[in-house]
Amino acid sequence: MASHLLVKDAYDHICAQAEVLEQDKHGIKVLRLVDDDILKIFRVKRLISSASIYSYARQFCRNAARLQVLGIPTVQIKQLYHFADSKNSAVLYQPLPGKTIRQLIAANEADDALFRHLGAFVARLHYLGIYFRSLHFGNIVLTPEHQLGLIDIADMSIFPWKLGNVRRERNFRHLVRVKEDWVGLNDSCRIAFLEGYESASAYRPSSHLLLDQKQDH
Repeated sequence: MASHLLVKDAYDHICAQAEVLEQDKHGIKVLRLVDDDILKIFRVKRLISSASIYSYARQFCRNAARLQVLGIPTVQIKQLYHFADSKNSAVLYQPLPGKTIRQLIAANEADDALFRHLGAFVARLHYLGIYFRSLHFGNIVLTPEHQLGLIDIADMSIFPWKLGNVRRERNFRHLVRVKEDWVGLNDSCRIAFLEGYESASAYRPSSHLLLDQKQDH
């Protein structure tokens, strides 16, 4: 995909009309436009970075295209941008409709069936060679068609072979890294996830990674 120059006046105009969804000390990171499209800005914070050669935004676009080829629901890319006065980049996309697993849990809409579905979905990712380092409940979406998909997909590798056991276990550690996602989740949901994964892959992940993520009393 060709990258278009996003000049300062055009960027300022977008910012003036958009809702800021995420920002940090370096500036705006994510904007929601008036038509509900998302503009995500990727900042190069180090003087020497591989992103200077192959931008994070371009990686994001490439991953979206490859996920779509593999049949994994994800965002729809509209435009790739670069800036004249920095090595930063940006991508405009249509968000994936639905609710994240985190939102479903907060709304008490998560049950054993969902987590069994989630386990099978993660097994499918691993079978397809998808190693998603940002795998957590905030980046997995249940669509209105009851399919699971991925968002925030910049930090991802897709191999032409299924993941080996070592990389699978490492990815499970990514999944449980946000402990707040697992606190208060009952054992039946955790077990349903393990059963869903095992039934879809014939591989059982280390159960302690999921079953030990409980709230301390």
